[in-house]
Amino acid sequence: MKLHSARFALPSFRRSLIGAAVMAFCAGHALAVQPFTVKDIRVEGIQRTEAGTVFSYLPVRVGETFSDEKSVAAIKALYATGFFKDVRLEVDGDVLVVLVEERPAIAAVEFTGTKEFEKDVLVKALKEIGVGEAKIFDKASVDARNRNSSASTCRMVCTA
Repeated sequence: MKLHSARFALPSFRRSLIGAAVMAFCAGHALAVQPFTVKDIRVEGIQRTEAGTVFSYLPVRVGETFSDEKSVAAIKALYATGFFKDVRLEVDGDVLVVLVEERPAIAAVEFTGTKEFEKDVLVKALKEIGVGEAKIFDKASVDARNRNSSASTCRMVCTA
């Protein structure tokens, strides 16, 4: 019993070859940047972070050649700061455009169930571990702190 029509069946080698060719074509265009000399660098999307901070993490400067390797290094370096939840690089002529979306900052820290503790002591302790008002919100830090708290002590609620 045949499941497929013989006239539409391609040998498996031929299907694999076509699939590999399509993937190679798409992959080549996904990250490929023609190397060019950077005439200017523009940063878009920043609200709290200074442009100078972004520039300091970039592995390329004005006048240097920008390539695929530097593109990958730039994205990794900017993500590693923890300041951004999205980083993209675009090229506009000879201008490198860095597009970022910042992580939210903590607007306020509120405590519930803290009758046994003074608020000032808690705020100081949190600042020592990098959690506080106007700091970049790191959900993992807040979740870890709350997991280690018992219901009789305190829980943190951070609003971004």
